[in-house]
Amino acid sequence: MTESIASWMTLTALFASAGWYIFRSTERSIPLIVTSIMSGILCLFGGFLFSGAVLKILGSFENPIMPALFVWLGTALCIFLHTIYSNRKNSTTKTNERTYE
Repeated sequence: MTESIASWMTLTALFASAGWYIFRSTERSIPLIVTSIMSGILCLFGGFLFSGAVLKILGSFENPIMPALFVWLGTALCIFLHTIYSNRKNSTTKTNERTYE
């Protein structure tokens, strides 16, 4: 079981990111849920990219939990940045709608 903890941590990063996007969606229709899951997968890929970049800079680790933690950190960073971007985009869209009315 201890050999697969890193894999389980990476899998929970996927579930957490997809769950975050499903939780934040205003509607619960099938297309929006699929879009939320795809956004979660893309953030997981961002986490893999972050983990790979950190491991390239720092070198390899003997403990497999460290790369899994970097995947978690990269996924959380991607979710955070995407949420800020979407909030800012929504606020400017609402401001523009008030301006043109």
